[in-house]
Amino acid sequence: MKSLLNYSAVTAKVKAMKSRFLTEEQFKELAFLPDVPSAVEYLRNFSAYREIFEDYQGQDLHRGDIEKLLNLSLYRDFASLYRFSGISQRRFLDLYFMHFEIDILKKCLRNAMSSRKSELDLNIFGNFFKRHSRLDLVGLSEAASLPEFVEGLRGSYFYEPMKALAETGTASLFDCESAMDRLYFVRLWRNLKHELDASEQDAVRTCIGEKIDLLNLEWIGRAAKNYTLPPEVLRSFLIPVHCRITEAELLKMATAGNEAELRELLVATRYRNRLFRAEETAGNASGSRLKPFYRRLLDSVYKSSGQKNPYSAAILNTYFYFKEEEIRKIITAIEGIRYQLGGNEILSCLAES
Repeated sequence: MKSLLNYSAVTAKVKAMKSRFLTEEQFKELAFLPDVPSAVEYLRNFSAYREIFEDYQGQDLHRGDIEKLLNLSLYRDFASLYRFSGISQRRFLDLYFMHFEIDILKKCLRNAMSSRKSELDLNIFGNFFKRHSRLDLVGLSEAASLPEFVEGLRGSYFYEPMKALAETGTASLFDCESAMDRLYFVRLWRNLKHELDASEQDAVRTCIGEKIDLLNLEWIGRAAKNYTLPPEVLRSFLIPVHCRITEAELLKMATAGNEAELRELLVATRYRNRLFRAEETAGNASGSRLKPFYRRLLDSVYKSSGQKNPYSAAILNTYFYFKEEEIRKIITAIEGIRYQLGGNEILSCLAES
């Protein structure tokens, strides 16, 4: 009863916002458009994107511009829900902001380590970031070197580990990004227990725990396909959080010589029936790429969480997951249009991504 009272208004607002998502039929229409200006004009028909593309009618926007504007839509949704929320919902949203923060930090890191001029324009979000983050994200976006970037992290839980990594003098971009991902997910996993009521923890922790499992599996699969790494090295890149796959199972998968061997080990885990359809489990799709399976499972986990727990933080968690999925699909579709792929080919890319 308490959760119903706390979340009834927020749940109604989220339901209204979800109604603005593009349908499958609308993605088909987008995929068959002739050029990028037509795609931008098409998106202006939708209330979720009308305002952000208002000043760009007829323009052939670059990918970076489109990503920036679509993320603006995402941040505005977050700000709208934050203003609408009470104390309990804001505790979760403050945790979720860490997801936006780590995404922006990694973009700042890439700019700093490449020494290229920053394309991040975060000034419009200055007050918003100051409210939710202890970091000067606008300042970090202007960092021109790794030491400068690390100095901008001072006072945060990132600072000491990243300072130690930078001082080795051999840290690559991949090393730094992997370290930041591990720090973020471990911190988030611990904070969920402290910040959420017991009644809300299970639904949200299951989503995030399974996402971590699948990120670890995705990285192991990528390593099996593209690299030859000793298991102990591979282990150092994994997120040390385990939900439905044990550490022992992960370490065994780290020894897989290729994606086919990894797939056979996956079939023996608790994800077997949820990752693979019956005919795939039987071996008919042994050469299939694993990433679409992971995406399908995550979609199912988040959708189920929101449906089973509509009056909890799960409804917010689910909304932002599918909003980001929509943005990812829009970017994929527009890039396909930019490179003159056929509509059916773009739809295939969306299905496989």
